[in-house]
Amino acid sequence: MKLQSSRFLLRDFVQEDFLAFRHYQTDPRYRALYDIDEGNDNFCASLFALFLRWQTEEPRHNYQLGIFEISSARLVGCGGVRLKQTDQSAAVLGLELIPDYWGRYKVALEVGECLAGFAFESLQVDVIVSDTSSGNDRVTKIARKYGASKVDERQGPAWMSLRGFTEVDWALTRDHWDNRPQFRRNAQLRTE
Repeated sequence: MKLQSSRFLLRDFVQEDFLAFRHYQTDPRYRALYDIDEGNDNFCASLFALFLRWQTEEPRHNYQLGIFEISSARLVGCGGVRLKQTDQSAAVLGLELIPDYWGRYKVALEVGECLAGFAFESLQVDVIVSDTSSGNDRVTKIARKYGASKVDERQGPAWMSLRGFTEVDWALTRDHWDNRPQFRRNAQLRTE
């Protein structure tokens, strides 16, 4: 499975990607954002194994792809689209970048377009949902740029509450996606 934009290749992980994945997942900046303690290194390995396992499921409902810079082949994060088991006309979209790429707004927009386009065009979902902390202004900015709406806000996990944040759910409908301003059209879908 591959998606490509002008600067990034999103593809299925392979075992050789694990060290780069573990490197950013164990970065202290990343751990602080997600409240992962240093004693939880097995979490990273089990998460990566889950992503590999999803690739073999038939039919496939979960796509978690590594995000690689085309110019350097460097892993700069991962993003995914997961069909909801209770309603396969809906998908959950997630996107994370390595700490060195935080704040690079156009990277998230470019990669997000690949993932959303895949969900709407290839998986034929009607709505994409996502959640984040209320303190993540970058996600709010991107969600609004795409035309997503805030649909719910609730008390989040303890680490969010300790920071004074809540958990926010966003939804982007196919209609809003199809009628958004055309600020970028550089995603190409390739399924190899």
